[in-house]
Order: sequence, then structure tokens, then C-alpha cells
Amino acid sequence: MTAMTTTSPGEEDFITIIAPSMAEVMASFAAQGLAERQYAIVHRGGRHSFTLAGGETLFEGATMIAATFARRAGA
Repeated sequence: MTAMTTTSPGEEDFITIIAPSMAEVMASFAAQGLAERQYAIVHRGGRHSFTLAGGETLFEGATMIAATFARRAGA
């Protein structure tokens, strides 16, 4: 699963990849060609629980690994 935002020129563009393992996160990073598109990891990936603002849990409450990657818009 990948979440993406859109930005104006000069702003950062973020992509967060969520998967059961860091190996799967990095495989998705490679498969999407994010390094070639100038994305770099923002912070180390880690285990997360996901809940929507209304309180609904995602992934049936299972923890997942999430890693966020960023690039400067227009890069």
C-alpha cells in the first residue's frame, strides 16, 4: 500500500509505503523506481498501528511496517 501527496513546485513530495515487513517496503520502493525518481527515506521505518480519525482501525488492528520517503517537488 502506498500513500502519495501532491505538492506545488519547491515543496517536498512524500510517499509512505506500508507493508508487513521492511523487506516488502523496500521491494516496493525498488519496484516503483523511487530511487530513480530522487526519493530518499525520511526516517527509519518502524512498526505502526493505524487508526482513522474516527477511531476505525486499519489492517484489522495488525501492526505494519511504515516508511516515508520524500523528494523536493520538481526534482
